[in-house]
Amino acid sequence: MSPFEIYWRTLGLPLSRAKGFLVDAVPFSVVEFAVWTGITATLLFILGSFPAMRRTRLWEARRLWFFFGPIFLLLLGAGQGAFPFSLAPTAWRQPLHDKFLGDSLSYSDFQAQVDLRAQRLNQELSPSDYYSLSELEVLTACDTALDSVLDGLGLPGGRRVTALKTMGPLSTLMGLVYGGPAFHDPFFGELAVVDSSDLPTSHFWRLLAACHETAHAKGFTREMDAEILTYLALRHVPDPRYALIADIQFLRKSGEEIQWPALLKEEADRVRETRRKVEMTQPVAQFMQRWATRLKLRNDEAKYGQRDRADEWNPIHPFFSTVLAVENEQADNLE
Repeated sequence: MSPFEIYWRTLGLPLSRAKGFLVDAVPFSVVEFAVWTGITATLLFILGSFPAMRRTRLWEARRLWFFFGPIFLLLLGAGQGAFPFSLAPTAWRQPLHDKFLGDSLSYSDFQAQVDLRAQRLNQELSPSDYYSLSELEVLTACDTALDSVLDGLGLPGGRRVTALKTMGPLSTLMGLVYGGPAFHDPFFGELAVVDSSDLPTSHFWRLLAACHETAHAKGFTREMDAEILTYLALRHVPDPRYALIADIQFLRKSGEEIQWPALLKEEADRVRETRRKVEMTQPVAQFMQRWATRLKLRNDEAKYGQRDRADEWNPIHPFFSTVLAVENEQADNLE
């Protein structure tokens, strides 16, 4: 048993369960409330330093605001697991693609897998099946499936997930600018996704986001880990509708030219037009997004396992080689 697994079983998982139980029960975003509280406290600390305020009670309370404001925001940021030296312990666990990476995957075998999924998607995806799935239904199914997948991999499970909240105004702005319109917060254990009115998206994106953030909540901070577990969980659910969502995830990452079903192409056109109209009402977000792009602060799709069409094929691709290796091993165990 690795040092992380010892930590997770003895301290990390009980703490995650306790935090998750509390934040899931709160109807509003705890993260949004906490950030606004930290910002307000920090501003009061700064305000209290002005000469005119030095004889007021605000100046007397300045030391308190210092601890409650800037330090709280620092701890909140340091516990996000989004950088190498994060204080979130889940960021330190061994990556799944290191632990379960299979043998080299030839480009011809990869293309065969792409063709298989594209053909299945075109033959089996129907509007009634596709739109009948809800975010909450996927979250509930993935919560159960992920524990089964982790058990099959010999890994400890995670907390029970029951809520996917709507992001607040500040977290929405940050998500639009950074390119992270859904999140799991390791500090509080909360899951949230952007409201469709602020960022029109395809239906499958929101379904994938529900499963992806649930995977994070199980104790996997890295985006690649969450994407691998999302695919495996969706394939594990007995309902065939979930396997088709997993196929969409696989194909979107492939970097190959896909003949998508008419249903998805029509949806993509609608979403593109709707998003264009919504973005015209978000001048601040669009301005900040342009600068974030210039400064290369935007979210990097590569860490999600996204393959660019121009990329040379990597026979040990961390996403494709891992998920196919695990699938093949599971199929062999069933025979």
